[in-house]
Amino acid sequence: MNQPHSADHDPVLALHHGRVVYPGPAGSGFEAIRDVSVTLHAGEILGLVGESGSGKSTTARAMLGLTHLTSGSLTYRGQAVTWADRRFRSRVQAIFQNPAGSFNPKRSLLDSVAEPLRVWKRGTKEQRRKTALDALGQVGIPPEVAARRPNRVSGGQCQRAAIARAIVLEPEVLICDEPVSALDVSIQAQILELLARLRAERNLAMLFISHDLSVVSALCDRTAVMYAGEIVEEAPTLTIANAPTHPYAAILHDAAAAVTPGAAVGEPLVPRGAATVDGRHLAGCRFEEVCPRATQLCVTDHPELTGDEHAVACHHPIPVAPAENDVYVRSHPSGSAEGTTQRSARP
Repeated sequence: MNQPHSADHDPVLALHHGRVVYPGPAGSGFEAIRDVSVTLHAGEILGLVGESGSGKSTTARAMLGLTHLTSGSLTYRGQAVTWADRRFRSRVQAIFQNPAGSFNPKRSLLDSVAEPLRVWKRGTKEQRRKTALDALGQVGIPPEVAARRPNRVSGGQCQRAAIARAIVLEPEVLICDEPVSALDVSIQAQILELLARLRAERNLAMLFISHDLSVVSALCDRTAVMYAGEIVEEAPTLTIANAPTHPYAAILHDAAAAVTPGAAVGEPLVPRGAATVDGRHLAGCRFEEVCPRATQLCVTDHPELTGDEHAVACHHPIPVAPAENDVYVRSHPSGSAEGTTQRSARP
């Protein structure tokens, strides 16, 4: 599904070194994301994957202009985004995790999809109705279903309607925050196919957020892995899917690979304990407390995200040994092998 595409050289939407600190009691605060940079190009889908609490949704809200940046900046078409930027508001749209919760339960799907057109004063009432019906038709919702309220349709139909509402203003960017996690596996595949088709037809830029690396691998061109508010690895999706080099990304990979085909995927089995942000973790690597490869360097020095096509924030990344059958060895810094894992051959 994640086929090669032609993306514009200049980004449509970009978050630069974003930092968000949520205020707490007695002047304390929680740093939700730290030095996060995300760049979206037309025609490209970037996956953002990580466990709950890793900062994925905060990143999405920051890129939608819904969360104030403590530091850093957000640009749209190279221009800084301001709260009064109406063009940005109409051209960057969101799809959320709970489709039914994002609709007015007392209004039909058709009325809710037409609402953005009314807010932006586009066309007459009849023209807005026709445009909304066209958008619903593009996502597979017939008129008889469009006339129903959210509680009278399935979860998959409701999410299709949410996608129709997102595209009705002809946006350039879709921010998709866990859009399939509440759906059955068979419905997930349909929604992923729909998003892929819309990307191809409209040359959309997308940020696709998930805790499931297997879902991201089915759709996205590039993947960024988040842990404790930071991006720890970013690379082409096939690289992350075949041979991740950050220890946390490898855990996500193995959790996805261990799931029985066709089974629902839940939260990955990731060691807990290092996601709490305190002074010690700010000084060093936030993953070092549970990382099997950690050394004293990881305690004292914070690893920076470095690399171009394949960037990783790790003092001791997992080496990838090139071989015909694409085998890599996870070795400790001391040189002793932790284990050998067979990977599928790369294209």
